[in-house]
Amino acid sequence: MELVAAFADLAVEAGGPAALRDVIAEDGWSSPIWTRADCYQFGAERAALEAYERAVLTEKLTEFRRFTTGTVAPHAAAYPGDEWVKRLIAQLNSIESTIDLVASA
Repeated sequence: MELVAAFADLAVEAGGPAALRDVIAEDGWSSPIWTRADCYQFGAERAALEAYERAVLTEKLTEFRRFTTGTVAPHAAAYPGDEWVKRLIAQLNSIESTIDLVASA
């Protein structure tokens, strides 16, 4: 628990958990991960790190798909000849495919 408290103090000092992750990466420290079962973990095993990374990618993929269907698709329907939206859809399809492949591999 002391480690979690220290992490919380550092997070506040750094400007939040995301900023703290930047500091940790810059200093070459072990990446912290968070799970419901174990809260924050430092120096986690390979399997735990991979499971965390897959979970984050799956979450981001869901956000990405919602952006595509909720924002980009209506734009494309409203302006079907728009070159910008055609390029955007092509790139977004590629990105979605890549993230999906990595998350499910």
